[in-house]
Amino acid sequence: MTSFMELTKDGIVTAEAVEGVLVVNFSRGRIREEREILRILTELGKHIEENQGSDVLINMENIEYLSSAGLGSLVGLLKKSRKTNGNLRLCCLQATILELFEVMRLTKIFELFETYQEALSAYQS
Repeated sequence: MTSFMELTKDGIVTAEAVEGVLVVNFSRGRIREEREILRILTELGKHIEENQGSDVLINMENIEYLSSAGLGSLVGLLKKSRKTNGNLRLCCLQATILELFEVMRLTKIFELFETYQEALSAYQS
């Protein structure tokens, strides 16, 4: 078990394997605390490195704020995922976060899905 899984004990996130995909849900209401988000993304990066070829889906539904450091962390996760032959996808972005991705042209490099089910289905195709 990797250190990322330890974060689930804090109640910040839930992580479960669904059809071979690690699904990460931010579970503590509306997350606005940047330190918590960055800590989780850092630990998820370690998980991706330790588990080559991982399929990871991050449900962003409860993320209301994402700083440039958070965006940078997500881009770093995407690079690690691709380097290890894995897949990283994001779903359920709040309108303000989606707008930020569009302005930064990150919609061209990330696979973004409106719903959890659409994202999960994409791994099966």
